[in-house]
Amino acid sequence: MFSRILVALDGSEISRIAYSRALEFAKESNAELHAIAVVNSPHMWKDDSPANQTRSETDAKMLLDELEEIAKEAEVSFTPHLVSGHPGDRIVSTADEMDADLIVVGSLGKSHLDRLLLGSVSAYVTQYSMRNIMVIRG
Repeated sequence: MFSRILVALDGSEISRIAYSRALEFAKESNAELHAIAVVNSPHMWKDDSPANQTRSETDAKMLLDELEEIAKEAEVSFTPHLVSGHPGDRIVSTADEMDADLIVVGSLGKSHLDRLLLGSVSAYVTQYSMRNIMVIRG
């Protein structure tokens, strides 16, 4: 069914649900599971200080490490992607670079400010990606 699945993560509850669904699809399809966490978005934090950026990177790395362990236990191939920039743009470009068959995103994440300024990340991805997309609603 799918050979390469990309799931977007931001640490929110809905992104964890999206990860669980993506993991199920990867297991069923014997697909590679790729997880992307986007940090240093100029719209992610009200305070763009270096301390907040470092905290964001540390949190994202810890989340990717945690989810990699879950994938290993499920015997699913897992590749983490820790990137910087606009979340929607980086999800779309990473999916294109890896030739993803499916992108899995949560409907609402952590960044309310980003949603106000740019629209939701899931809306961005569905508008600008030509790939199959599954939006998980909470």
